[in-house]
Amino acid sequence: MGKMSEQEMQKFLDEPRIGHMVTLQANGAPQAAPIWYEFRDGVFVVWTGRSTRRFKNISGDPRATMSVASDDRPYRYVTAECTVITSEVDMKETAISIATRYKGPESGTAFVEDHQKEGDSVLLILTPSKLIAWKAD
Repeated sequence: MGKMSEQEMQKFLDEPRIGHMVTLQANGAPQAAPIWYEFRDGVFVVWTGRSTRRFKNISGDPRATMSVASDDRPYRYVTAECTVITSEVDMKETAISIATRYKGPESGTAFVEDHQKEGDSVLLILTPSKLIAWKAD
């Protein structure tokens, strides 16, 4: 067992795995949600709606944890304690980029077109303050 190198971690996070984002509700209880993401330039980027629980949670408390794990062997995972900010810069392009990772180019674009509501979409930028990248030997 050991730490992943920066290159191993980036390669692992470039794969279209489902992440799990944990935010804190107003009463302090954690709320976990499976999520599509991109990891680029040292941050996780998530496309979501303003009506989602995760958006409401980070609006009250910008702390979150992201976890991405493998199902296959050798087992690997990345966990990150993060601070979240919102952005609308290049939102549609970023949403399409995220969706095509999971659904392919044609289906990803169609998915965004179908799910993007006027004024509802937002990007969550999760900046890690602590990052652990682990792999089994």
